Amino acid sequence: MSNQFIYLSILVASVGTYFCRAFGVFSARNISTDSPIFNWIKCVSIGVISAVIARIILFPVGILSEATSMSRIICTLIALVIYFSFKKNVILAVSVSAISFALINHFI
Repeated sequence: MSNQFIYLSILVASVGTYFCRAFGVFSARNISTDSPIFNWIKCVSIGVISAVIARIILFPVGILSEATSMSRIICTLIALVIYFSFKKNVILAVSVSAISFALINHFI
């Protein structure tokens, strides 16, 4: 694969991404946050994010696959408990979960 093809691919992907973002900005002015279209977009977005997170936890690739499934699941549950216990504090949940993951994988 040549360098020119790689640069062209990055350019085409960037143009496509920014075109979609610009279209979203201009079309968002006409969409009510209570409309069925907005709710559908929100549901699809949440579904995609949930699927990606589930794939990372259940079928990891790379160095994460060296950790046991149980440690990944336990740390996910810890993150959820912290998140809902402390008024949906994402930073605290991620921090505690990452520290737990490091400790579990270091000592077990």
